[in-house]
Amino acid sequence: MLFLAVFCGFLAEYQLEHTIEHQREKQYMRSMVKDLAHDISNINADIDNRKMKQQIADSMSQLFFQQDYKTNTSYIYYCARRFSIVGFIFHMTDGTLIQLKNSGGLRLIRRQDVVDSLQGYYNLSQQQADNRELEMLQLRDYRDVMIKVFDVKVFEHMTRKFPATTIPENNPPLLNNNAEFINDLLMRVHLSKRINLLNIQQFTELKTKAISLREQIIKEYHLE
Repeated sequence: MLFLAVFCGFLAEYQLEHTIEHQREKQYMRSMVKDLAHDISNINADIDNRKMKQQIADSMSQLFFQQDYKTNTSYIYYCARRFSIVGFIFHMTDGTLIQLKNSGGLRLIRRQDVVDSLQGYYNLSQQQADNRELEMLQLRDYRDVMIKVFDVKVFEHMTRKFPATTIPENNPPLLNNNAEFINDLLMRVHLSKRINLLNIQQFTELKTKAISLREQIIKEYHLE
């Protein structure tokens, strides 16, 4: 009888621990669903920012390609300054995932397909972080050439109503019309445009993964 009582107590304790783990697992998944909703919203903002930057780069390049570009320097200054801004940067909302990893909580997730999807989403987001470093290096190179072509006094006037950037009046002259400097500048813009287009594609894929993962978790764990 004593053995039976001890055994029953063990089963009860095991069942209680099992129930608690299932509750923790579901709570983690609820938090993950919220994190993914934030990510989807932030990815949309990043994609919109990138599309706008692509338009700015195209406009600046086309203006310089024209024979009479000196008659359109107001808008060239505006595009050049806007292109130099970092803008919105996506950061994965990874609070829940970090908690799961640091606490060994990934073992709580019984559904291997969910674990695999989480890992795939995380890996793709890390690729984006690596690409962001490359973009920052390209932006630095662009700014290094930018100082040789544009007059800082014009930029100062354009940004006096921070955070707004205004279009200067009366087509102020460039600091330098050297063809080699301008070609160098536009080459930096061209290279940045290519990586920006690639990132738009990858962010679109990341958004698709985030939506799919969120729906998967909601379905698997019967969340509302």
